[in-house]
Amino acid sequence: MARFLIKHAVGGRTFVDSDANPQIQYELKAQDKGGSLITAHLPAEMAKEMAELLKWKQELNVFIFDDLDDGRQQKTWFYTGDGDVHYNKAERILRIRSSHDIHYLPSNYPE
Repeated sequence: MARFLIKHAVGGRTFVDSDANPQIQYELKAQDKGGSLITAHLPAEMAKEMAELLKWKQELNVFIFDDLDDGRQQKTWFYTGDGDVHYNKAERILRIRSSHDIHYLPSNYPE
């Protein structure tokens, strides 16, 4: 499964990283009116991270990293500036709706 990452846009703190915690599972669905819905199933020990994430829900960078067949990596950035982020504590499900997504290849932007 591709890497799923959520960071604080301003401070850079990581809230969710599926590479660091393989128990994190997510689903990605395109929405009829554009954008995407990401539904993440999180382990119980992430309750503290979710409380912090919700404090900063209008300042999140949400990414999915896909490894392409040619060895390059494609990054998708999901715009969540409207703060459409919800967490169901009982079910441990995080839902994020993006208004639009940007796909790009980091290799196209040399440092």
